[in-house]
Amino acid sequence: MRVAIVTGAIAPYTHRLYEAFARTHTVDLTVLVCGRIEPQRQWRVPPPEHYRLQVLSGLRRHVSYTRHVYFNPSVLTALARLRPDTIVIEDFSPTMALAAAYARATGTPYGIKTDGHRGTDPGERSRIHHGMRRLLVPSASFGICASEDSVALLEHWGLDAGRSVIVPIVTPWDAPDRVPAFTERRFDTLFAGALNEDIKGAGFFVDVVEAVVCRGLKPLVRVTGDGPLRAEMAARLARLGVTAQFDGPLQPPQMPDVYGSARLLLFPSRGDAWGLVANEAAFCGTPVIGSPQAISSQRLVERYNVGVVRPLDVGLWADAVMDMLSSEAQWHGFTARRGEVIADFSLDASVARLARALDATHDRAPPGRGP
Repeated sequence: MRVAIVTGAIAPYTHRLYEAFARTHTVDLTVLVCGRIEPQRQWRVPPPEHYRLQVLSGLRRHVSYTRHVYFNPSVLTALARLRPDTIVIEDFSPTMALAAAYARATGTPYGIKTDGHRGTDPGERSRIHHGMRRLLVPSASFGICASEDSVALLEHWGLDAGRSVIVPIVTPWDAPDRVPAFTERRFDTLFAGALNEDIKGAGFFVDVVEAVVCRGLKPLVRVTGDGPLRAEMAARLARLGVTAQFDGPLQPPQMPDVYGSARLLLFPSRGDAWGLVANEAAFCGTPVIGSPQAISSQRLVERYNVGVVRPLDVGLWADAVMDMLSSEAQWHGFTARRGEVIADFSLDASVARLARALDATHDRAPPGRGP
């Protein structure tokens, strides 16, 4: 089977999934990317060994620090040359609309891969995004979804019920065999991700640290990542007299040690779809305080009891930090179920589900066509 995946850019965790899938299944996989790496990303992804990666020529419109719109007409010639049996599109940019147009014109089944949910989906607020979803989703043959919420999102936009498969997002690395105990961890709180407020809540993180200081605790803080708020965060923490280590951007193989160095991960998301840092923290036995804005908070943190979820209220978050740091026994209770998370979000499990989603396309004609 020849499969083409059309996406904005490859990420370490998607690279790992596609490598494993192409290595273990009889499939000719090509990933067509609109750009090799998005400007705000600083990770390094090794060249693929088991699938092909092709960078499409075209245009990229910079919308914000984390948002880009792609227009790559070369996707049509790339697909015509590959003649895939199945196409998977990620995102709803003009490039994806061109890929869907090729699929319709040639009778090729296509699916939509998403980790989105209605709470953060721009289709609920923008006419353009609304129109793109109405254009692309109803004609899709299947969905590849990160959660039940992603399934509901695609069905909301017109995908027939029962046509989606949940493929859990995988971490870019294997879970460590051993994780440090409470007393072995140097830092109290960790922030990991882009240092912005509108999506990641980096300013809110500092607000919580300030509230914790007002309660009599000066936590040791670690911040991993980069972004427009880095200087402001460092200055505010310094004024509070808080010792903070700013790592800057790190590569995926370094992250298990980062999570294992902290007693808590604070994940005050304001606009993530899934939120992979929750997976990574749970793999490393690091309890999470999560925001309800990220679906991983409900579907992973609460479901597996590897932390707590609180509304984005500074006082409630400060209370949770104080409570979780005050009881080593309670902390170990949150880490005790990491094995279940590792099993359910394993690479093998996701590869098997991806294969199931793609294999099912053989039995599904594109909507509006005969068998």
